[in-house]
This record gives sequence, structure tokens and C-alpha cells, in this order.
Amino acid sequence: MPGARRESAASAPTFTPIMSEIQRLIEVVARLRDPEKGCPWDSVQTNMSIRSYLVEEAGEYLDALEDGDHDAMRDELGDILLQVVLNAKIAEDEGYFNIEDVARSEADKMIRRHPHVFASSDAKTEEEFRKQWDRIKSSEKGYDKRDSAMDGIPRSIPGLARAQKMLSRASRAGFDWPDIQGVLGKISEELDEVKEAVAENNQDHLSEELGDLLLAVVKLCHWNNIQAEEAMHASVKKYTRRYRTMEQELHKQGLEPANATIEQKVAAWEAAKKICQD
Repeated sequence: MPGARRESAASAPTFTPIMSEIQRLIEVVARLRDPEKGCPWDSVQTNMSIRSYLVEEAGEYLDALEDGDHDAMRDELGDILLQVVLNAKIAEDEGYFNIEDVARSEADKMIRRHPHVFASSDAKTEEEFRKQWDRIKSSEKGYDKRDSAMDGIPRSIPGLARAQKMLSRASRAGFDWPDIQGVLGKISEELDEVKEAVAENNQDHLSEELGDLLLAVVKLCHWNNIQAEEAMHASVKKYTRRYRTMEQELHKQGLEPANATIEQKVAAWEAAKKICQD
């Protein structure tokens, strides 16, 4: 197996307090994975079977961060760390790599990509640092050997984020509108095509055209240096807050959204918008 293997608890070297807790977590996961003395669930998991948990735990951490809940942030970062250690342990059990290989690889990568910190570099400004990072990353990843600018975009990231990465790549390759009016025109064009698909009552066509419209809107985000995924997240948060407030306004009248009239719901929604100004 590549890299140094984890030593037994009896012969483990002395760690600083923070490292001793990380080592403790590694030992806990190893025990959970033990086929005879461990947990029946943990011991049979694979990297593929637990893949959704990494995304879920990252989302829960971001919720805690947004809420400013530092206790929850600590706990959720722990859950993310558990996923890293568990995934590495599964890979170790299958003979591929271990947690030390993961840590070594990341530390080496950070040193390579920060020559202005760990070596020497002509980069002086934030923009120069970013270009230096991109240049080193491209060399490491073999981007210069790719057949297409579309190669290497992660498939498992959220759709809006994936779309923006794709459009950003295309833009850097020179495939872009000359000005923002072209982007706005494309949105208008796609909206017209959505209306046509609605008139046709063709579900497959409508799905296709809605996707094109979403892509055009993401392009507008890209043009204005706005992260589409974050913009959508903010709008969903605002809508959720307003909807809850609308429900409360209806409850004051002894109503529910399901049995209120359109006029009552619109009035409650407008009241909610005034209450939720932020």
C-alpha cells in the first residue's frame, strides 16, 4: 500500500493535543470498520455507498455557518472530518491509499501552489496570485493535454454551479457574447421558446427549453460576477421566510393556504413582503 501505514495505539508516536484527537478519531473509525468487533453498518460500507453523506454534511455545515451557530459549525465540521477519515479507511481496507496519503497529498499540493509563501515567486498582487494558482493547477491536472475546455468539470456538483463553470471555461476560451446585450437578448429568445413549448403542451420540449432558459440566466450571472448557486440559495431563503410569514398571516384569520381564496393569499403574501424587507 502506498505511504506509511497507521501505527498501532501501543507504538504510536507522541502527538500534540490536537493531533492526538485526530489520531483518536482514526482509531475510532478503524474499530467501527472491524469486520468482527465493529459496527455491522460501518464495516460493510463502500466509498460509493456513502458518497451522498459528504454532500449532506457539507450542506449542514453551511447552514450552521449561515446561522452563525459556532457550536453547530464545530459539530458539522466534525461530521465532515468523519467522512474524510471513513472514506480514507475504506480505501485503505481495499488497498488503495490511507489517511496519511490524503494529508500528505494535500500538504504537498498547497506547498506547490503557493510558491510565494514556501519558495519564490514574482507574483505580487491578488490577480497575479490567482493566475499563478491557475497556471500551476493546469500543469498538475494536465489541462494542457485535454481535448476540450469542457473536460474535467465535476459532474456531481449542483447544476447551477456546474453550468457556471462550463460557461466560464467557454468564456476563457473566447466563446462569449461581445457585450451584455447579447446575453439579455438570449434570455429573451429562450423565454419566447419556453412560451412556444407551453402553447404546444409538449412536456419534453418544455423541459428542454426551460433548461436553455436557466442556462442563459446563469450566463447573465457569470457576466456580472454573481455566483448563480449563491443567488438561487439567497432567493430560496427569502421565499421560505416570506412563505412562513404568509402562513402566519393567514393563521391569524383562521385560514390555511389550501382553503384561502386567491385574493386572501395574495393579500397575505403582500403583507409578508412588507414584514420581510431584508
